[in-house]
Amino acid sequence: MNVKDIVKRGYELFEKGDMETFFGEIIDENCVWTFPGTKHPLSGVHKGKNAMMQNMGKIPVLWENFHVVPDFMISEGNKVFCKANATAVGMETIFGHYFEVNDEGKLVTFMTFDDTLSMFNAMKN
Repeated sequence: MNVKDIVKRGYELFEKGDMETFFGEIIDENCVWTFPGTKHPLSGVHKGKNAMMQNMGKIPVLWENFHVVPDFMISEGNKVFCKANATAVGMETIFGHYFEVNDEGKLVTFMTFDDTLSMFNAMKN
């Protein structure tokens, strides 16, 4: 599988809600997820699979009917950038996601460049 296929599979598993397979097949134990900022509920540098799982677990609590669908991907070597369409109740926007894949075919770096204002405005009360 090439790096774009790995990232695409990750989006497919996330969309289906198959987080067990997502974290088992796609995410490396030492993956680092960086969500810029300090005031957004997902902000921070989340080191390791468990930290990533814990933070991603906030998504269904904070946003109703949350979906992220890739629009296109660009890759170079082990790096992938994806422009994605994101929706939830009260939100329709675009996200930018950057990934690095290791030699074992697992994500080791994930950086989100999301529309945090739209996300904040669509959060459940």
